[in-house]
Amino acid sequence: MQEAKKTIINIVTWNGLAYLPNLFASLDEQDYRDFTVTVVDNASDDGTLRWLEQERPDTALLRNFKNQGFARAHNQAIALALSRWPEETWHKRYILVANQDLELAPDCLRQLVAALDANPDLAGVQPKLLTASVVAEVDGRRETERSAILDSAGIAMSKARRAFERGAGEIDRGQYDVACDIFALTGALALFRASALSQAKLNGEFYDEDFVSYKEDVDLGWRMRRLGMNVRFVPTAVAWHHRSAASAKQGIFWLKAFARRFRKPERINFNSTRNHCWLALKNDECINRFFHAPWIIPYEVGKLVAALFSWASLRGYAAALAGFGKMWKKRQEIARRAKVSGKDMRRWFV
Repeated sequence: MQEAKKTIINIVTWNGLAYLPNLFASLDEQDYRDFTVTVVDNASDDGTLRWLEQERPDTALLRNFKNQGFARAHNQAIALALSRWPEETWHKRYILVANQDLELAPDCLRQLVAALDANPDLAGVQPKLLTASVVAEVDGRRETERSAILDSAGIAMSKARRAFERGAGEIDRGQYDVACDIFALTGALALFRASALSQAKLNGEFYDEDFVSYKEDVDLGWRMRRLGMNVRFVPTAVAWHHRSAASAKQGIFWLKAFARRFRKPERINFNSTRNHCWLALKNDECINRFFHAPWIIPYEVGKLVAALFSWASLRGYAAALAGFGKMWKKRQEIARRAKVSGKDMRRWFV
């Protein structure tokens, strides 16, 4: 294993061989070099492991014998990263959480690291994410088109408690080109201060492993906010994401809800419904739900009506109810540690 440098890049893979050559090529092109890479593989069977062993033998590799999901795999990688630095240095050590289907601009890492270096109070930062699509495959490497369509300018939270990626689906005309503090960092690509992740840990976990995947990034961001931590969107850092379906822009929920239910795979509908319930139960304060009831009630009614047409979503509600006790205990621990008042939190709901 390579000696740990200032920044450790954690990549979780699952049958992502088609994306890895481009991702690693973009890492090779970074003009910031003080980093090492760790890959956690969730039991890929598409040749990912063989490619890593042959093409990237110096990459630290953790192999799971079954798909552990996003949260568990990244928790493994974060724990390994922290173990490679003395604890007293964690405040100036950084961990990049990255999806496998990304391509980074050559100065992306440098811009993100510079933002954390210049702002010791920041817990984390994320770049401007644009969408990418495959246009051809040449000699085993995918030729991609890097578009000007936004994928994420950070996660925002509506008064109805719908988390969404700012700008998703919009053409990038510079409308998000001002650095700003945001509700949470997208799980697709985010740079965290190591000490902040350690402080945000809950019951030994950074991301909530009960969530498995979907909205675990929102959960971590909400927890960080309540702990008084701040995260920021850095538009000068740019990357491209091969996302199959971007987060929908804000709009009339009633009609969109049905369309989304039928487009999404059952696994996502199940996780999304269950984790939406758990997200609010763990993190939201009763006083804030009271103030925002005019937005929350119609949204939740709309979700419930849409779920009647999705067996996976109904099972998600049942699973959320079954996990009520476990989430309630986590809620109590978060409330005990919270440093931000309900009034201060309300300014983050848009």
